[in-house]
Amino acid sequence: MLLEFQVENYLSFKEIAKLSMIASSSILKKELVDSLIILDNINVLTSAAIFGANASGKSNFLNAIGFMKNFIFESAKESTFGKEIDVKHFKLSEDTANKPSTFEMTFMIKNMSNYTPKKHIVFRYGFQLDRYRIKTEWLFARFTSLESKLFTRVEDDIQIGDKFKEGKQVYKTVGSINKTTLFLSLIANIKGDNAPLTGMVMNWFRDLRDITAIANSNFFGITADLMNNKKAKNEILKSLTIADMCIEDIIINKKKLDFNQLPMEIKQEINEKKLEEWFSLSLKTFHSKYNSKKQPIEKVSFDFEKEESDGTKKFFAIIGPILSALNMGLVLVIDEIDARLHPNLCLMLISLFNSKKINKKNAQLIFASHNTLIMNKNILRRDQIYLIEKDKYGVSDLYSLLDYKKVRNDASYNKDYLMGKYGGVPYLGNFESLFGEE
Repeated sequence: MLLEFQVENYLSFKEIAKLSMIASSSILKKELVDSLIILDNINVLTSAAIFGANASGKSNFLNAIGFMKNFIFESAKESTFGKEIDVKHFKLSEDTANKPSTFEMTFMIKNMSNYTPKKHIVFRYGFQLDRYRIKTEWLFARFTSLESKLFTRVEDDIQIGDKFKEGKQVYKTVGSINKTTLFLSLIANIKGDNAPLTGMVMNWFRDLRDITAIANSNFFGITADLMNNKKAKNEILKSLTIADMCIEDIIINKKKLDFNQLPMEIKQEINEKKLEEWFSLSLKTFHSKYNSKKQPIEKVSFDFEKEESDGTKKFFAIIGPILSALNMGLVLVIDEIDARLHPNLCLMLISLFNSKKINKKNAQLIFASHNTLIMNKNILRRDQIYLIEKDKYGVSDLYSLLDYKKVRNDASYNKDYLMGKYGGVPYLGNFESLFGEE
């Protein structure tokens, strides 16, 4: 489970921005206890919502999570050697021009090692980098109540703790490390299944599902792939019925593409990722056709891309990852979860993660939204609500609703938010002035 994520000097975040999934002790058992999971005496939240004005930095913060995950899996690939790191620093201040960007994740994993009798291990992993090299990198683990160093790195110098044998073995073998390669990624590449602690960390990041890219596209590949499994397909079709979309069946056609017929940018991406196969997906949905007596007489096929609504496409795109997260206990990140969805449907999806009856595998949902109906004391606790505000210097600031000490648990969060009491709303000028007399 995710406990904390923080980022600094990335996109619009000049200073440290931190999202904590650890429940606040001040309201621990006072608000929506179904949104809490207790593991090894740590109270963890099942969801967190981020609100803010357009261009305030919501997507930037979620993108930071995606960057960290992607870089972990890309940095040790030979195709990245000698290339600049595609990290985007904060550009609007001379103070950050020569500073590295910082990413750190703290998370809890079910114990799969012999290092401790505890049921879970808490890891803290992070790194600092600029476009040319990794400046620092660190990995700590909590096998007891105290944190143990597994390794720390300052550019080329790596110090390895006694409990991190796999790290010692790799460092002794390689002697030096590429300046743009993470030590963690290198260990995973070299040792594979023979690196138990590294494997636990890499598997956790692998299971971190970031689907922010689908917020503004018709992407549906994840759900389509899941439908190859009969049980998953039945769950998805049932979800579409519950969502009142009248789809009774879906057929997926997967077709291998001719590389020579692809656009140049697609060819470049395939070459960079060294993909061996590439496919196009097309979906047909089936609806009932009725006679004059309102009786079903046959099934009619629809072209998913051309004939289904944008809301149906969005729901189909996210329902697969949502069901997968709930069934497997994963962390799921979604940008603009409410885009093109009815508010009631959006609320229902969020409630799945905050239900002990449904969320039995301890899945977590982190999402950004403009839908203020979600900012409700009956849906989210105060420590689950985060706001982002950007100042006149282009700096984004992330803070919890609990940071406002005077916000009572019986307050009307959404109304007060729209009135500007908590910040994070656009301060609009006079649009009528655009149409004034010349």
